[in-house]
Amino acid sequence: MRSKETIIYINFAPYENAGKILDYILTRFHTVLVFSFNFHRLGVHQKPSTLRIYREGKIIEHFRLIQTPTTPQIAFLLLPIRSLIIFLQIIFHAIRLHREFGPYDIYFTVNAFTAWSGNILRRIGIVKKTIFWVWDYYPPIDKSKIVMFMRWMYWQFDKLASHSDSLIFLNHRLERLRKKINILPLAKSYPIVGIGTKIINIQRNPTFSLLFIGVLKQSQGLDLILSNTEKLFSTFPAIALHIIGSGPDEDYFKKLAQKSKMPIYFHGLLDVFSVDAKQIIKKTAIGIAPYKPERGNVSYFGDPAKIKNYIGYGLPVITTNVFEFAKEIKKTKSGIVIPYNITSFIRALKKINADYSEYASNSYKLSKKYNYTKYYNLIFKNITQATY
Repeated sequence: MRSKETIIYINFAPYENAGKILDYILTRFHTVLVFSFNFHRLGVHQKPSTLRIYREGKIIEHFRLIQTPTTPQIAFLLLPIRSLIIFLQIIFHAIRLHREFGPYDIYFTVNAFTAWSGNILRRIGIVKKTIFWVWDYYPPIDKSKIVMFMRWMYWQFDKLASHSDSLIFLNHRLERLRKKINILPLAKSYPIVGIGTKIINIQRNPTFSLLFIGVLKQSQGLDLILSNTEKLFSTFPAIALHIIGSGPDEDYFKKLAQKSKMPIYFHGLLDVFSVDAKQIIKKTAIGIAPYKPERGNVSYFGDPAKIKNYIGYGLPVITTNVFEFAKEIKKTKSGIVIPYNITSFIRALKKINADYSEYASNSYKLSKKYNYTKYYNLIFKNITQATY
């Protein structure tokens, strides 16, 4: 049932429709203003920052937003300037379009800085209610003092964003952390809503190929595979790796891949539910998410969108024990959780291959629990009004 309300939704590329959240919003609300800002460098497939306006699920207006060109070397140095430009654009366009598309019933975002921006709009009467779906926490630990300082700055906005009308957490770790440092009352409970799944039934013809979906950065752990291709290829002569995604470390990974005898295919940034992506995924057998278990890895507090995509396709998963969701993968036997080393990875491949049908079946079963069409209702429960 579609609500009569208007919602402003703000996120960063390529995560705007992670777990099909944007698709859910478009079917749930009458008018939707979607701000999509670039953050990661996604190579030639990168789209510009945009503001898109939808009515009853159909796009009616489209604006290109200002974005600050940068390089990986100075990305963090320019972060305050980039953030200011984002803030000004949110405020400017929300006020400019208020007469035509307001009142804005809900302001919804997943980022602390943009959540704080929404609370500013609420304070000046432009939006009625704000929802902060808390996706992350950036530990103030890093080799770089600049990165540490920027993470500390972000944490200040996180504290202010906790004053949103509704707080939803991606997992229990994020909720417990904020209670532990006295940002939130210990006695109060908050909804926990992770990334949803879309269940895809395709005619599959899997070879012994691995699949990696996601932003290409070193914390994602692809080094484990690309630095050990000789071992993998000698153990599994039919093995191959398909990579769907792009990111700041794409060139680094491509250089590693050049030395490999094992076939490695970089398909670039694709919608994982597109026809092109499905043609690739139907050839693969196992989804991999070998996150590095490093101190300071922000993934520890997140929820693995790539794993949710894998199980939606019924792919067994090999992952490391970084996410809270790893416990559910292990418990349901939808995949195998490993230490971050190639010996354990090879052992997991053999184990899944020996009992593939059961792992694949369990993966599909787990995905049904997180079907986005119903799972996201909890985010907007008690805050949305009339429907038609």
